Amino acid sequence: MDICQFLEFFVGRWRSQRSDHRFGQENSHDSRSLIEINALAMDNPSLIAICQKYEINPQTTLHPIETSWEEESLSSIKPKGVALIVPVPTDPAAPSKGLVFSEQGKGVYKFGEDESLTIHTVTAQGAIEERIWYGNPNLRFRVATVLQGNIGNSRIQSSKFYSEIRIPTPKG
Repeated sequence: MDICQFLEFFVGRWRSQRSDHRFGQENSHDSRSLIEINALAMDNPSLIAICQKYEINPQTTLHPIETSWEEESLSSIKPKGVALIVPVPTDPAAPSKGLVFSEQGKGVYKFGEDESLTIHTVTAQGAIEERIWYGNPNLRFRVATVLQGNIGNSRIQSSKFYSEIRIPTPKG
């Protein structure tokens, strides 16, 4: 599998189970969400806006996607959100490494020989390190670590583990 196939597998509807541990606190949190991931067309206004923000050409992007999610909860408060993920290879001839742009900030990505994608994003509060891999095309795993502080002087704030199962599209 190459980075292009990996990113193409993202598209679809997923049911996600998350386990969240916040270090320094006695509690952890488990939640379930529905995730919808769509490929973005090169003329998508949201894609154009993020490309303008970071001064990049939309044509240089590699499978930009929009992710929307809504937490499943018995409560009337159901956190939800939308995020754009815009990968741009540093070398179009070798797209397994590059930059990734989002509303949260700018980061770097690397697609490894083990067919996992690692994303490191620097934020105003610290950094987020995320690793994503597939058990099979319909089973995805993610681990995200939130670091607080400066580079070289950071501490782990939280760690999250996600297991995600693709929801089949109805046949019709």
